Amino acid sequence: MLHVLVIDDNPTDRLLVIRELEREFTSLEVKEITDAKALEEVITEGSFDVVVTDYQLGWSDGLVVLKKVKSRYPNCPVIMFTNSGNEELAVEAMKSGLDDYIIKVPNRYKRVPVALRLAMERAEVRSRAARLEKERSQLLEKERAARQEAEAANRLKDEFLATLSHELRTPLNSMLGWAQMLRLKRLNETDYDRAVESIERNTKSLTRLIEDLLDVSRIITGNLSLNVQPVELASVIEVALSVVRPAAEAKAIAISFLSDREVAPVLGDAIRLQQVIWNLLSNAVKFTPSGGQVEIRLKQLDDSVLIVVSDTGQGIKPEFLPFVFDRFRQADSSSTRLQGGLGLGLAVVRHLVELQGGTVTVESPGSAQGTTFTVQFPTQRRQTQLTTAEVEPATVESSAVSFKGLRILLVDDEPDTRELLMFVLEQYEAEVKEAASVREAIEVLKGFVPDVLVSDIGMPGLDGYTLIRQVRAMPEASLSKIPAIALTAYASDLDRDRALQEGFQMHLSKPVESDELVMAIASLKNMSGSN
Repeated sequence: MLHVLVIDDNPTDRLLVIRELEREFTSLEVKEITDAKALEEVITEGSFDVVVTDYQLGWSDGLVVLKKVKSRYPNCPVIMFTNSGNEELAVEAMKSGLDDYIIKVPNRYKRVPVALRLAMERAEVRSRAARLEKERSQLLEKERAARQEAEAANRLKDEFLATLSHELRTPLNSMLGWAQMLRLKRLNETDYDRAVESIERNTKSLTRLIEDLLDVSRIITGNLSLNVQPVELASVIEVALSVVRPAAEAKAIAISFLSDREVAPVLGDAIRLQQVIWNLLSNAVKFTPSGGQVEIRLKQLDDSVLIVVSDTGQGIKPEFLPFVFDRFRQADSSSTRLQGGLGLGLAVVRHLVELQGGTVTVESPGSAQGTTFTVQFPTQRRQTQLTTAEVEPATVESSAVSFKGLRILLVDDEPDTRELLMFVLEQYEAEVKEAASVREAIEVLKGFVPDVLVSDIGMPGLDGYTLIRQVRAMPEASLSKIPAIALTAYASDLDRDRALQEGFQMHLSKPVESDELVMAIASLKNMSGSN
């Protein structure tokens, strides 16, 4: 349906226009306008597609009508009748937006439908061009935003790589330097202890950095699995505190733990919950100056449990608060920053908390005014006693262990690793045989029956999985039932699960502390029934 406004004082002229339109258009609705009030009403309603107006109106003129229509509907075609001799006026009107004009003589009324069609086609072209220009502008804006986002991502990547290089090289520098000093054998007892402590401290720092990187990778790929069970958070917090306290004491930071008398258990992975709390506490200690305070509170709030970690540290600027939990984002990533790190710890915290059905928030009044992190978990109430053995510290000291008479087969393709582990195990009086490959290990087993097998997984040729499958398939029970430990750099939960499925009894990830390896072998020693 085509809706046309015909604006003219003369009813005869209006009928002539309408007659010509009806001849050309079968689906047509014409509204006749004869005064200013009717014009204002119809312009307000906007229920028309095209306007045909006379220039000379008793109550106005065509230029006023043109301006009124175009100001509200710039794409609406307007055709104007003018008297003979007013062509200059018509041209001036076209400069103001008029689509066409017709000289008002009887034989020209037939041009109305043609002029109307052409005007509508031109209006459609203009409208289409406007839409295309708008779409082009939107695409350009999206391209600009995408380019800015990519440039920001590249800057973050470059900053991260620079930070990663710094965080790797700094501890390696200390480790290499002290190792060279130890080789010279010129250190007194005090300096010797300093060297060993520095190497151990920086090794643990690198291990934590690598673990954070691996955790982020697992989170991104969706390969982070959880061992969910009811957990008493007070026990988890105590273990995390035992790890963080030495760093706090070194800076004379007072660290305290306050807990409600009764706090319900939560459903979660005890080890991952310990990681969350350790990250928050170590972050608080890291950014709190010497002599400051760190407090962790455990609260019961209706059907939720709150863990609140607050400090008197340097605080967080308001503009950076929204980005605190973003990966690789740091408030200061410059070369003059006061604190190290990759900016991964809090991102890992957020993902671990959310994976276990919780939330984590941060508050800080501003710089030098401290920070408060609040973690909230739903509770899991139950009547039976909860087990938290996974996070309990070992009750037996490795120094009390003896492997005298214990036979161990050590399989690893790295000579340095074999040399170190053999030295450690021989300190506990174990009898150790080594093999650099699966084939060597099978040859050793022909003349040596170990009580415990310790094997790497990733080795050239055949891997540790192949070795354990071959061992489990051996006809001799003394060999097929050997307790085995997978000691490997493949450290994900999926790697652990596969090692256990393939036939290993334990999975330890490299780098491993000597005490951890000793206690693991001691556990398997009891399994094998060896004296």
